Amino acid sequence: MKNDSNPNRPSDTSADPLARALEELMENRLSQGLTPEWTRTSASGVGQCPKPDEWLLLVGGKPELADDASMDALLAHAAECGKCATHLRMLTAEPSEEEAAELAGLVSASSEWQMKLAAELARTPRQQLVPIKMGPTRMGPVEISRLKASRIYLWAGSGIAATLMIGAVTFFWWQRANSPERLLAEAYTQSRTYDLRMPGAGFSEVTNETHLRGGGSVHESSRLLDARARIERQVENAPEDAHWLELEARADIQEEKFDPAIEILDRLLAREPVTAELLVDDASAYFERGSATGSEEDRSTALENLRRADEMAPDDPLVLFNEAVVMEDRGQAMNAVETWNRYLKFERDPRWLAEGRARLQALEQKLNQLKTHQGRMGHHPGTPPATHAPAA
Repeated sequence: MKNDSNPNRPSDTSADPLARALEELMENRLSQGLTPEWTRTSASGVGQCPKPDEWLLLVGGKPELADDASMDALLAHAAECGKCATHLRMLTAEPSEEEAAELAGLVSASSEWQMKLAAELARTPRQQLVPIKMGPTRMGPVEISRLKASRIYLWAGSGIAATLMIGAVTFFWWQRANSPERLLAEAYTQSRTYDLRMPGAGFSEVTNETHLRGGGSVHESSRLLDARARIERQVENAPEDAHWLELEARADIQEEKFDPAIEILDRLLAREPVTAELLVDDASAYFERGSATGSEEDRSTALENLRRADEMAPDDPLVLFNEAVVMEDRGQAMNAVETWNRYLKFERDPRWLAEGRARLQALEQKLNQLKTHQGRMGHHPGTPPATHAPAA
């Protein structure tokens, strides 16, 4: 769209032109008091959706090749049609850095490869036309054959482009669903063997499993093994990458390899930047090692790390949950009660919320019992008065 009806809207020259044009058109309709069709329950009045080949010039990375009238018509339709708008948003969304790097390795996903394929299709030999006069309004068999062939090429190109798009979207989804972070979180959720929470993991009850310290559980999670293999490959390629090193340490914690996990995390904290998530991981490694060995120093270090994380992210329920657990372990019952009450204000997951309430209730019950016991100790009867000696 050439004219911007909203002059106060900040320009974003780094965004995709198609996505920007679609968003501007939708904002203009909203500013004029018109409700876009995609916000209604019925899709009537939108008109027939364009055919797949009509979107090629827009979604193929060359919207400038389409004439203004065609582009405006397609964008106007997308602004009214929820299905087409969602489709265009998905196709024009910017991938993450990791996804872009993975996609760049696919030869078939590059624009050069697709343009080359289109050029090869255009150069495909076709039968030479022989003029046949069959009247002013009728086509001969050669013209009919040529028309059919052109449609076949058009639909073949559209099908290839659609297949590549579907393949790219599927690849991105698969990468996210099978990322090492997700696999580690799923391994924790499948078998939560300690009280502290792990970043990104869902709720799970604590389970008691047979462990050999440093060697993992008897039945190692397939997700954990898969995540470990992926992380090790990345660390081999980038041995100083902080992201992959932190994930390696997180895997070590789940396998109860606390010493190498602490060595990695302490080194990352010394390098900076320090993040709340990094402090949480380091605290988990120290706390679990202290619990396994009885080290008071390790568990005190864990609490110090969690207090630093609390200062950086005071509304993070994961930080508050772990901090309250460690405070209880260190005998700081009143501080733990205050932290649990803060935690209940920010947690949104009903299952984690229920566990927090249960832990707070159990702690308050212990404090009440302690107060009752101290009250009884303070009211012991005194020494009975001495009896008078008999008179002489």
